[in-house]
Amino acid sequence: MQEGIEKIYSYRNNFLVIGLTGRTGSGCTTAASILSKEKSKLGFPKINAFKFDHPNEQRKTRIILDFSENNWYPFYLIRIKDIITSFILNHTFGEFCSYLDDKFPTTTNYQKKLKSLEIEYNGYHQAISLLRTPEKDDNEKNERIKTAFKLYTSDLHDFTEKLKSKLSEHDSGNLYTSIYQMVGDNIRSCGMAINESGDFEAKHTDTIIHKTNKIIKVIREVAKQKNKPAFIVIDALRNPFEVFYLKERYSSFYLMAINTENSTRLKRLNSLNFNLTEINQLDDKEYPKKLSGNNLYISQNIQRCTELADIHVNNSDSKDNNYNNLKRQLLWYYALMLKPGIINPTPDERIMQLAFTAKLNSGCISRQVGAAITDGNYSVKAIGWNNTPENQVPCLLRNSNDLIYGNDQDAYTEYERTDSDFRDYFKKSYQSKELERFSACGNNISFCFKEVQNNFEGDKNQVHTRSLHAEENAFLQLTKYGGQGITGGMLFTSASPCELCSKKAYQLGIQKIIYIDPYPGIAQRQILKGGSQNPELILFNGVIGKAYFQLYQPLLSYKDEIKQSTGLKFISNNQVDKLWEENSRLKKELETYKSKENNKM
Repeated sequence: MQEGIEKIYSYRNNFLVIGLTGRTGSGCTTAASILSKEKSKLGFPKINAFKFDHPNEQRKTRIILDFSENNWYPFYLIRIKDIITSFILNHTFGEFCSYLDDKFPTTTNYQKKLKSLEIEYNGYHQAISLLRTPEKDDNEKNERIKTAFKLYTSDLHDFTEKLKSKLSEHDSGNLYTSIYQMVGDNIRSCGMAINESGDFEAKHTDTIIHKTNKIIKVIREVAKQKNKPAFIVIDALRNPFEVFYLKERYSSFYLMAINTENSTRLKRLNSLNFNLTEINQLDDKEYPKKLSGNNLYISQNIQRCTELADIHVNNSDSKDNNYNNLKRQLLWYYALMLKPGIINPTPDERIMQLAFTAKLNSGCISRQVGAAITDGNYSVKAIGWNNTPENQVPCLLRNSNDLIYGNDQDAYTEYERTDSDFRDYFKKSYQSKELERFSACGNNISFCFKEVQNNFEGDKNQVHTRSLHAEENAFLQLTKYGGQGITGGMLFTSASPCELCSKKAYQLGIQKIIYIDPYPGIAQRQILKGGSQNPELILFNGVIGKAYFQLYQPLLSYKDEIKQSTGLKFISNNQVDKLWEENSRLKKELETYKSKENNKM
């Protein structure tokens, strides 16, 4: 029967892909390093290294650590920056240096700056060129697989770090980061690291992740030959369309967001010699306020990647404590990937899953947010999502043509129906051949009133939003349906509360706010950290979405698994009595025999 159990788990135990996402300084590279360590070098944390709010959380941690330590396999590491390096190496050394001189001029030209790497650069340039040539037979194919495996899991790691060091020499770390961000955009635009003309073709937007997928297949093949599991970690995914690519291909792919408090992240960046200007530039690139046109497809968008994450890890750790808390979280989800349902969800995960599911009710076409309110014992008191007030039609269900031609008038306000200036502007904005083609495919041409009105006024006014915020909606449910007070309670939100919702949380006596993605405002510093009895802000860690069911739903009931694996059988009381009598008889006979033997001596 043990063979049957092993067969059930074999699919998960042979292949896993974890994609890491997070802002620079959040700790993706540290998490990748931990996951790729051999068992002897990992340094498994001990139970006494942690403080627990509840004894059951201690029990869960013990189960997780015991399982992980007995079933640990190191992950093969794929780094997106090495993929970018490989595209750079498609160009000659001179071409790359000339391009950098044009885009990032410094006092020293790049041919001199990178001179010590020229020979090594040319060697890798040749090796990558050979990998692109057609294979003659299976033997050559196997050799190419071995070469590609070594190149992308080892050699390019070292060369990228050397290149990073040289690019950052006498400059801040931001130069290397800026160059690689630009090159990444180029690859997604035209398929090449150098894009002199600024060309864009949609067919190239998946070029980086397509190469990554090829390396995943190479690693699977090599692992199969070595009779080892192909556990792969990717550091780091920062484009949401690349995340979709992997989600669509692999049921065993999990996107893990490595998050940290912004103050902690800033300290880490300062230690890497990033100044405030460079940090702001970095944030504008990784966390853009608004993307449009080609940038929507080629740029980094970590906020969106965080929204897509299956697992959230809170990395407040430092090297000083051996990254014990980070390791504990990584091992927690590792164990659940290999053995779903080995433990049950945490209270925070249980409630955040409600908030995460609630956001799907939102009719907002910009961003969906969910919220849940509990008392201090995690008893749910209200659920909310961002949406229009009851009896108003959400933006998702409205249609621009209906507004223009006077259809479905109940869906639109008197202002939208009768203000001539607004209507003239709206018609100019929403009557085009492109929108007609989009509509002809069966798509509903909905629109965001706030965006239209702000463009019409040439302003940025948040009061024009039609929706209640998710937290606001949840607060109002308490009043609307006669709920009880929630002083000392908790607010769970899939974003984090803005200034207005923060004031309401403070007024209602919320004690803890558990959130996923920091809102780009000043709510924390201005509202939540003013006065006394401030709500405690807690960055969520846990599993949400589809992965909640994948990781916490057992493949087989644990009771049946124990019986099938151990052959455990229960017998009746009569059988127990008979066995006990038989055991007593045999025990007396053994004592008699020993006595006789002693007498002979």
